[in-house]
Amino acid sequence: MSERNPDPTPTARPGFLRGLAAPFIEITRRYKTPRVKMTKGVRIALFSLRIYLFLLVGILFLKFITMVKK
Repeated sequence: MSERNPDPTPTARPGFLRGLAAPFIEITRRYKTPRVKMTKGVRIALFSLRIYLFLLVGILFLKFITMVKK
């Protein structure tokens, strides 16, 4: 008795996922190192923006928690 639709082999699925992830891996590899030289002022500005972003996300999280508790 032969099966009409045999299950795919276990190696078929990881290969499929690897094929989907290949473009993302290539983009990550290509842009891993920055190509633009940053001055100290730019680094400080970007760091302060990162802190500001975390602060805003924290405030939103606290607001969400206080709204849920009511």
